[in-house]
Amino acid sequence: MEAVHVLGGPELGRRNDFIQQLKASSAKTWRADPEEHRLYAHETPVSTLVDLLRNGSLFAAGKFVQYLGADQVKAKADVQLLLDYIKHPADSTVLVLVSDGIGVDKAIEEAVGKDAKKVFWELSAQESGRWVREFFASQGLGADEDAVEAILDLVENNTEALKVECSRLALFYPRGSSVGADDVDRYIAHNRAEDAFSLFDRMAAGSYEQSLETLSAILSGKDGTGVGLLAGLLWSFRRLSALHGAIAKGSPFETAARNLRITRRSALASYEAARRRWPPESCDRLVAFGVETRSEERRVGKECRSRW
Repeated sequence: MEAVHVLGGPELGRRNDFIQQLKASSAKTWRADPEEHRLYAHETPVSTLVDLLRNGSLFAAGKFVQYLGADQVKAKADVQLLLDYIKHPADSTVLVLVSDGIGVDKAIEEAVGKDAKKVFWELSAQESGRWVREFFASQGLGADEDAVEAILDLVENNTEALKVECSRLALFYPRGSSVGADDVDRYIAHNRAEDAFSLFDRMAAGSYEQSLETLSAILSGKDGTGVGLLAGLLWSFRRLSALHGAIAKGSPFETAARNLRITRRSALASYEAARRRWPPESCDRLVAFGVETRSEERRVGKECRSRW
């Protein structure tokens, strides 16, 4: 078993499933449940992380540590600390570096090796549709093609979000029933939770009023935070920047979008509007602003925690 893994990509459901598989494999190897830690890069310095990894566990056979937001590790001293650890990892310890983007510092990726890095890309429209049909089948339900298409247009394209919405929808129907498009409209469209990605869609469409309404809905929700909101918007604008770059190199829009796993009809329409609203120069400035704001956000958060 690899001692250090690097995971990234937007497909949260499959990424989380993989982490659970790693944890289960660790427990099987060590013949006992591991001591678990879930740390965030903006809260826990790399030096603290390495100290935790190096110190043995008194009450467990091994340690399983997730370090989220690992793409934020960029300082040379921090990168070197991780490189030194990767060369000589602690016994019975698994470290999972989870990126908010595609990967982490290139030196770290090279040190862990290709086999220990995985990027979980969004499913294609065909794969997502198959996932939805198979999920309903596992619940003893059917779903017509209009219902599947409606779900894919309304729900964020990752299996974690799809599972939440499809599970909620399945609660309303006995086994043997079939879900139709009207059911999706009744139980998902009218109760859809807004997020950073739906805000990006409203902004791309140029609707100032709807964008403000969506922003207000996100911030008033129980899970609404500026940190998650900014992370989601930054991801979307980075993706838009990559789309601009591919088109500038001669790729047609459809080809560039497909290579970036933008395949669903609603997503294609949103990114088509976004690339016209924010040309490459504007997009680059927005990405730079997002990165700078997240950095300042982490600095202020660290200062506030130190005062307490």
